[in-house]
Amino acid sequence: MTEATAGAAAAATAPEQGQQQQQQQQAKEQKKGPSLQDLYLQVRDKPCRVVDVRVESLGPEIEGPGGLTQSPKPLRLKQEILDRELDRVYEAKTLREVHEALERSVEVLRQLEVFDDITALIDSQPLVSCCFVISSAGLERSVEVLRQLEVFDDITALIDSQPLDEPDSCSVQMVLQEVGRYKFGGGTYTQGGEYSVEGNMVARNVLGVADQWAVTGEIGTRSSKNFAASFRLPRARGTGVTPELRLLQTFANQQLHSSWSEATRGLSLGVVSADNPGMSLAYEYGWRVLSTDAHASRSVINQRGDYLKAALRCSCSFEGGGRNSSEVLPTEGWQLRLTNEIGGLAPGAARLRYVRQQLHGSWATALAEGLSLHIEGSTGLLLPCWAPSSCSSSKASSLPERFYLGGVESNLRGFDTRGVGPSEPRRIATAAAGSRSSSAGSGGSDAAAAAAAGGGEPITRDALGGDVFGSVYAALMMRLPGKAGDLGVHAHLFANGGSSALLQQAGGSSSGSSAGGGAAADHGAGFGGLLGGIGEKLRSSGRELGATFRWSAGVGLVFPTQLGRLEANYCWVLTSQEHDRLRRGFSFGFAANMGL
Repeated sequence: MTEATAGAAAAATAPEQGQQQQQQQQAKEQKKGPSLQDLYLQVRDKPCRVVDVRVESLGPEIEGPGGLTQSPKPLRLKQEILDRELDRVYEAKTLREVHEALERSVEVLRQLEVFDDITALIDSQPLVSCCFVISSAGLERSVEVLRQLEVFDDITALIDSQPLDEPDSCSVQMVLQEVGRYKFGGGTYTQGGEYSVEGNMVARNVLGVADQWAVTGEIGTRSSKNFAASFRLPRARGTGVTPELRLLQTFANQQLHSSWSEATRGLSLGVVSADNPGMSLAYEYGWRVLSTDAHASRSVINQRGDYLKAALRCSCSFEGGGRNSSEVLPTEGWQLRLTNEIGGLAPGAARLRYVRQQLHGSWATALAEGLSLHIEGSTGLLLPCWAPSSCSSSKASSLPERFYLGGVESNLRGFDTRGVGPSEPRRIATAAAGSRSSSAGSGGSDAAAAAAAGGGEPITRDALGGDVFGSVYAALMMRLPGKAGDLGVHAHLFANGGSSALLQQAGGSSSGSSAGGGAAADHGAGFGGLLGGIGEKLRSSGRELGATFRWSAGVGLVFPTQLGRLEANYCWVLTSQEHDRLRRGFSFGFAANMGL
């Protein structure tokens, strides 16, 4: 036989051998019988009812002679709360409904935030293994409900056959592990050029209703302070909302960049959706004192004084495309977050009437293993009034409510913190030559604080912020190899841009003119004319944003943390405007998590 003939024979027998192997594999599968999933599909819609739910609580793990053991421990959570969430399990009529009811019950209990862990297992006759398949698939959803109570460390749910002479019935066993009564935390971070240290203490499930009591404190290197006491009740009385009450006292020092500081005392009452924490509604009521230093610009001085803040804020967040909200740097999916705030909603709060809207969107997609594309964009609008009695075409918006650009925290790398946008000369900058020694004697601390974060040059202009802004950020993210990649560290190649403007200055130069006074011509009479004037200013502001958009690009490293992302970058400024404070070359920055 020639080599050609032998090759042809081998080629002819190859398909036959493949068919024989396939037939042998099919025969083996037939001997094994139907898969667990196939078994479940056959019985999932047959009658099945739960006749008993057994709950067991475990304490923390203890080292014993036989290794780690967990002893039973009485539950602090009241029994009626568990019964309320498990009622739906008793109402199920088929195996499918039993699983779906258990999934929802465990999800609700997770939302109470009293459990560290929840395990759900199902066992019934005669398809024991089949039920385990579904319990594993529904475990995360079931346990999530229990976890939202925030009082359990561990939850285990087991559905057993009960009894054998009733094949259409079963029982549920749940093993729960509550979280500790007290939790302490702390950390340090930097934002806006100020380093801060934070500490907190949380007491959980003190009253047995998944209640949370917290005290937090934060102190910054520029005398900024933030103290708050809060109370939360996840899924109050079985509803889908979590009420929150906060008593707060804050002091924000913006003397370095804007020559003003803000002290606030008040309270905040709000509700958050348990199923979607991105949906929230809060009302803030407090007394604000805005003070300035001796060299503040005229626009800043014009806003010095006391204010009553009474504002309602609504936040909505939507996401999809496989986005994982728990990740600081998601590699898939999209998110939109809209925040609306209206101030002046109380007697005596007319001085602080405003409407503030901000929209942030982000999108990410994986290009290859460890490589992803990220795009983010933000825009915002601040109107200085909403009632005809408090509106005038020359009214300035409130300084703390304005939008400030510059730095990692505002997605505009390559520029100093609050280094982009409308600004105004400080009065020290207009003093006669040779007066530096006298000014140092009368306000040396202010002059020292005016040193820029980079380069040591004094800051001679107050950042005023903008009533309207826009920014965009695009980056290629690459996860680093080795242990750094395991920690989530990424390298990124980025480009970002942004700009802001004041409605009062629309059509003029926003970098050097005053924002506190100067009457502009009214656009017609009455509220309708005022709206027409605002519309004209918005169109003018849009043109100004396009004409003054700043751009920069660079490379760097991103370190994700629980509080946000820390970045080390090298930046090139591509376009800038007069009076911008640049941060070329190497720089560090931190951006806190905002739910993106």
